[in-house]
Amino acid sequence: MSYWQKARAEIDDTINRHFDTPEYRRLFGVKITPKRNEVLGRHYPHYIKSRRDCWAASMAKAPLDVKRSIWEHEKDELIYDERLGAAHLTDDDMSRAVGEETLLPSARAAIYSWLYLCTTRSWIESLMINHTTERKNNSELVKGGGFTQRMAMKQVADLVGSVDNLDKNTKVHMVADIDHSNMFESVFERYVTDERIARMVVRAANDCLAIDRAYRNALAVGMMEIPE
Repeated sequence: MSYWQKARAEIDDTINRHFDTPEYRRLFGVKITPKRNEVLGRHYPHYIKSRRDCWAASMAKAPLDVKRSIWEHEKDELIYDERLGAAHLTDDDMSRAVGEETLLPSARAAIYSWLYLCTTRSWIESLMINHTTERKNNSELVKGGGFTQRMAMKQVADLVGSVDNLDKNTKVHMVADIDHSNMFESVFERYVTDERIARMVVRAANDCLAIDRAYRNALAVGMMEIPE
């Protein structure tokens, strides 16, 4: 078993347990009403924009072959995904978004924290921080479904009534995040070459998940403050 395979098994175990943390139980325990859904909608474009900023930070530091992999990943997000008929984030999306200053303070702090880690850690840690945000969405790795799938099913149960009524972006991400997660396997296999680097990527994944818990908890609390 390679260093990456051992690190990957530890990371995947942590990701699966991530869904049973108090913050995630709180998020998935709050009923989504139309008014509460506005909290999610207000934050979503800023969250996606932060992902683009963080992936760019990883790309800036990475070796050329890894830059190419990141660029392939980001083309769906920023240029065009034929499954969606558009990029995952567009200028129009951001022009319609509320100002960042209106976000919940804890959610805003989490967004800044992700960028801080991605700009201050080594390239492989920065890559893992970004990769972890999508690895937790991979329903092939997460028992009971990844985050996107679980949240989509919650939207169906609480709000929209049918998978057919989900927005197209959500439907695409349920598939795209599996592809995006899998595309970096060869990178980590190639570069996680000893125990020291293996511990670095495990720590980076754990740090990312800690921020994610804070971000999701901020959304949960924000929704809970709105009467059902």
